[in-house]
Amino acid sequence: MRVTRSKEMEAWALKKIKAHLQSRPRSDKGWHVSDLLYARKTFWRKIDPRPMTDEEALYFVAGHGHHNILEACLGKRDAKERSDAGEFEKYGIFFSPDMRMKNFTLEIKTSRARKIAADVREPIDVYDGYLKQENSYQALMKQDRGALLVLFLNAVKDEAKESWKTRPQLRCYKILMDPKERKKHLTWLFSTAKSLTEAVKKKTCSKLPLCPIWLCKDCVWFKGCKPWLMDPKRKNIQEGR
Repeated sequence: MRVTRSKEMEAWALKKIKAHLQSRPRSDKGWHVSDLLYARKTFWRKIDPRPMTDEEALYFVAGHGHHNILEACLGKRDAKERSDAGEFEKYGIFFSPDMRMKNFTLEIKTSRARKIAADVREPIDVYDGYLKQENSYQALMKQDRGALLVLFLNAVKDEAKESWKTRPQLRCYKILMDPKERKKHLTWLFSTAKSLTEAVKKKTCSKLPLCPIWLCKDCVWFKGCKPWLMDPKRKNIQEGR
């Protein structure tokens, strides 16, 4: 027997994967909640679109795979070509919760973090991006309850003496928002959507908030974005990469 690596087959597979991912159904009539979470990144994707990289495609595959099996295990879903509960629209903003339960939405995330920071810190401080997304669904749907499920793929167990000894682990969190909090979040959504629309129209992102710093590390628009003008410590963040 002889086994050899086939780069031709890898290229074929990646081409098919990207074609499938880029054909996923999604409305283009307005901003999506996911667009508003990191508005500056959305701005650059809009005015300077780049082809999906191999790495991005494979991250999407891994994420969708875990999402699909969790959704299949946790609840009944219609047979649609989606990896979420479907697309909805409220107040001109589109959104796609992972799962719509009877009285709340459930957001599913996967993480490759080796440490579960929320076990020793407040979840509200650790899961800022995740919560902002779930809070958006709650605000748009006028629901006080929501939930977040995080599947850690290779986190170190607390009792493990060896740092390399990792295991898949699951964490679930209940989320409660009062009417005042939901109203405040809606105001943020409307304001961000307006700012993003104006930024794209004027082709300048100078008034949009910065993305989380970790997104700058591999950002292909880093030089054009110039985030260091607002946060000087980001200037050399891509050096050596």
